[in-house]
Amino acid sequence: MSKKNSVLSRLMPISQSELETRQSIPQFPNLVAEDRHEDGKPMIRIEEPSQDAAEQLAGSVASLAASLAHEQQADNQVHSIKKKEWTINRSTGSALGKLSEALAVENELKAVKDRMETGQAVVELEPQALDGSFVQDRMESSDSAIAELAEQIKENGQLVPILVRTHPTVPDRYQIAYGHRRARAAEQLGIKVRAIVRRMTDEELIIAQGQENNARRDLTFIEKARFVIALENRGFTRKVIREALSVNEGDLSSLIAVGSRIPLDIIDAIGPAPGIGRPRWRTLMDLFQDATCVKRARKILAEGNVQALNSDARFRVLVDRLQTKERPKPQSWEDPHGRRLVNIVFSETKCTIQIDQRAEPEFADFLVSKLADVYREFEAQKDS
Repeated sequence: MSKKNSVLSRLMPISQSELETRQSIPQFPNLVAEDRHEDGKPMIRIEEPSQDAAEQLAGSVASLAASLAHEQQADNQVHSIKKKEWTINRSTGSALGKLSEALAVENELKAVKDRMETGQAVVELEPQALDGSFVQDRMESSDSAIAELAEQIKENGQLVPILVRTHPTVPDRYQIAYGHRRARAAEQLGIKVRAIVRRMTDEELIIAQGQENNARRDLTFIEKARFVIALENRGFTRKVIREALSVNEGDLSSLIAVGSRIPLDIIDAIGPAPGIGRPRWRTLMDLFQDATCVKRARKILAEGNVQALNSDARFRVLVDRLQTKERPKPQSWEDPHGRRLVNIVFSETKCTIQIDQRAEPEFADFLVSKLADVYREFEAQKDS
């Protein structure tokens, strides 16, 4: 390495890129290093420059300036690219942040829904969005009883929430497992009803429905019997029914016997009869072994004065009258002359016609001879 180059390298240390740039332009042949130093620094001088040397030096400086300008432009382009990348990354980060927030909200809503459907949350529902259970347990709830319950809720609030599930077939509706009266009272007050929403199968719903009523001892004997028959008709097993009502096999058999042997329309006409227990309902069941009693019972329960009674009284009147053999009320028929020629007596199984032959001896024979014609007329009228 020459002495000039050694001095220049000490004086102007350069990077690899600068070295490459320097190597691509002409050297400065007119720079001469001196042996003297000033303040400890080596000195250089320019030899007597010729015109050619001056022009060469000017060209070299111009080339170096152009090279530095090119490098500056490249740096600016890199800076611009990095700025764009930062802007894109910032926009992408903002979009990802919003997506993350949306996912967090969705997860929170799902968690709330899960808490609701597992019975961990109490919500408020519009009574108009509620449907009753697919199996009725109560036979009747009087308007006065609902009004009394509504007044209690108005004063103290709804202390106990009802239990519902999302309706299995109707969107945006719910099906009540228990709490039907509370829902009616809330609707009467024009307020929302507090409810627990839980995932339930049909079996789980009727078990919850039966056990809640059983815990409050709220269903009468005949309501339970009616409930059992409805569940059997829907195909539920006796194991599920026993679990729903918390009864043993013997009690269940008794409920089934009474509920199946007393016609449903008669049970409905009597009502829940809260003061009537199993023994008296079995008495009524035994009376219906006589088929004529069923017909009599329907007639008795259709009487206006019997319908006006409360449920317990209707039951007692019905049993008393069925146990008493009613004496047939005789009827009579008079001819146009005012003579009583025929006495008629109706019983449960017979109609007896008696003709007084003293007043008109030939009328009985004539009537008997016309029986075939009368019967044909009866059939023709029946078929028309």
